Amino acid sequence: VFSRGEVIHVKILGILALIDQGETDWKLIAINVNDPEASKFHDIGDVKKFKPGYLEATLNWFRFYKVPEGKPENQFAFNGEFKNKAFALEVIKSTHECWKALLMKKCDGGAIN
Repeated sequence: VFSRGEVIHVKILGILALIDQGETDWKLIAINVNDPEASKFHDIGDVKKFKPGYLEATLNWFRFYKVPEGKPENQFAFNGEFKNKAFALEVIKSTHECWKALLMKKCDGGAIN
């Protein structure tokens, strides 16, 4: 367990596409590189292999975590399928390019509240 805002070095394993208020809210699946088991994990399939049930539990948590606030269950793109590392890295690259364009004022990000 880490503190909010703490930066750690992780190994990307995959990604999940949650739909939040009509927009894709990407959830990266990763492991801390200092985790004793990190050397076994290279892609999302390794999570299925070495930690059966973890992805299903993660999907259920993301599906229901807002329900106690009176909100509906969350929905997912790709029928809730976790995408692999290569897909995740493309999403990271794409979103990083969008962030850089916003930072360099090459696109309109709207007002920051």
